[in-house]
Amino acid sequence: MSTAHNTTDHSSKAANTGRENVRVINGAAQDAMQSGLNSASESAQRFTDQVTQAFGMSGEGSEKLTRQASQNFAVITEAGATLTRGFQDISREWFAVMQERLQKNLDGFSALARCQSVPDFMAVQSGLMRDNLERTIEGTRRIAEVSTRVANEATQTVTAQTKKAHRAA
Repeated sequence: MSTAHNTTDHSSKAANTGRENVRVINGAAQDAMQSGLNSASESAQRFTDQVTQAFGMSGEGSEKLTRQASQNFAVITEAGATLTRGFQDISREWFAVMQERLQKNLDGFSALARCQSVPDFMAVQSGLMRDNLERTIEGTRRIAEVSTRVANEATQTVTAQTKKAHRAA
């Protein structure tokens, strides 16, 4: 079996393992965030109940406080879901960038191995360094774009939920 074929097999196995790891991490993060939000919501409800009892609030005051707490947690839950989806998008983008770089580096090592002279080796190596720098900048830009989009979506979600809660109040 040739070295290039072996390298391709190893990179394919590594890519599959990496994809599975990203999927597992994303699922675990989403489960943990949902569990945390549920726990926070339950704690907030208990706290709201305790406050209304401690201050002797009843009737409309108690209902208003409970409604506001519920609306606030709806905002937090929705923003949390948006951020979780965003984290998954960022993870996928990061993995794609890393996979592309791995493939390019493997191709570059193959090109270096085929060099017949020192000047050829130097030319290929400098080209690889330039390509790696360009790919690093491009990958960083792509991840930053996704991060910015996620932050904007979370902000819009919070703003929309807050406006909705104020209209209902």
